[in-house]
Amino acid sequence: MPAKSATGIRLGAPSMTHEVSHPADTQEDYWPVHTACDSNTIKVIYSSCDPVQDVGFTLSSCTDIRTKPYAKASFLLRQSIDEFYLSVELFLNGVSTLRHDEPICLPNFPRFTFCGSRRGEMITIQASLPGLKIPLKGHYNFKIHGINQNGFQIGCVNATAIFL
Repeated sequence: MPAKSATGIRLGAPSMTHEVSHPADTQEDYWPVHTACDSNTIKVIYSSCDPVQDVGFTLSSCTDIRTKPYAKASFLLRQSIDEFYLSVELFLNGVSTLRHDEPICLPNFPRFTFCGSRRGEMITIQASLPGLKIPLKGHYNFKIHGINQNGFQIGCVNATAIFL
């Protein structure tokens, strides 16, 4: 059954419904919690929620995160991604605030260079993000889950950004 986005639009992907509790409270015992940034104004931690593999994640320095944020994630593909569907859920101070499902790679419409990558390849995704226009406060927890055309989990990450 195709998944629905937060707006109720069917995406044509295999179902992406899964139990999601507060990411900061569900750090499975699979992988350690990594610190991407830790300063007196922000702390960013993350952990892979994939039982088979960890994820490497780099963030711009803590001092640049509000003005020139930059993120880079790397992982080894265990399955090919002719199609790739991403689900992101955001919790603000423990309350589910946003859920977004997005087809990232579709047949005959490869939006990114990693679309069409094969099993065994190392995938690196890097992006410059828009700077923060308003000061943020609180705990922002993210659950990011990606699957391929066969419903195989490609990656899963729980991340928390704490703005002080």
